[in-house]
Amino acid sequence: MKSLSQRSLILLILACAAASAQTAAPIARVFHPAPPLPSYDVATIKPYVPATAPNGMILGRGTTVREYIRTAYAPTIAQLASAQVIGGPEWIDKDEYVITAKPSAEVEVAMKKMRSDERVPEDHAMQQSLLAERFHLKVHFEVREMPVYTLVPAKGGLKIKPVEAPVPRDPGSPPPPFPSANGPLPAGTMMTMMGPNGMRAVRARGTTMTGLMRLLSSQLGETGNRPIIDQTGFTGFFDIDEMKWAALDSAAPSDSTADLPTLPTALEESLGIKLVATKGPVEVVVIDSIDRPTEN
Repeated sequence: MKSLSQRSLILLILACAAASAQTAAPIARVFHPAPPLPSYDVATIKPYVPATAPNGMILGRGTTVREYIRTAYAPTIAQLASAQVIGGPEWIDKDEYVITAKPSAEVEVAMKKMRSDERVPEDHAMQQSLLAERFHLKVHFEVREMPVYTLVPAKGGLKIKPVEAPVPRDPGSPPPPFPSANGPLPAGTMMTMMGPNGMRAVRARGTTMTGLMRLLSSQLGETGNRPIIDQTGFTGFFDIDEMKWAALDSAAPSDSTADLPTLPTALEESLGIKLVATKGPVEVVVIDSIDRPTEN
């Protein structure tokens, strides 16, 4: 029979282990800009009113508030997974708004001189300010165990090869011309294509794992409602000559898509990357309170 001191020690060890599991470093983070946050100089927020073309097609769309929150708190150009924004009233998923905002002329000039990796966090910080000022958004952050996808080397190893880093484009210079479907790609670009009956394809030159994860987030549909974590160990740039797959939401396979793999299979066959569904500690944004916006 264990002594009282032995039982106390075991209980202490178990308690420490449980606390450690709850506070494990998150593998998907939220963007936390350092205060004070910059603000837009001018911002307008108006309810979205659908406009239709003569053929009845709806032109454009608005933005739900949850979508805007996902962008504002995302650490990169890619949005947070839907599951990383928790709570809030029903209207933040239903009501759509047209949100336009501009920084001051001085800040706008400075941002045009920034690289993309510098400009995006600045813009996201201003979006957080807008949410606090116009929607009275209040949030807190937690780390929760949640479903995630991890990218790991496939059994045969990675098939991607490192290439030279793209030469950064001078800030303010015009963007390169849009490439044709089969034409050469400018360095640092990715081109996705949609074919008939749900065929999808991508080509890239000088992309990164971050670029690939943005692609996966946009293509995985509802099954992609979880963060994607890079655990391949590959930190450089690589090309994708052409990767084709059948869209998850496509109808029954046709002659043009019957032989196409699913997106996870295409990743393995083309890039040597396996998409693994698992769980891990994820940082989330919990909405404490939010109001409908004041217009203009």
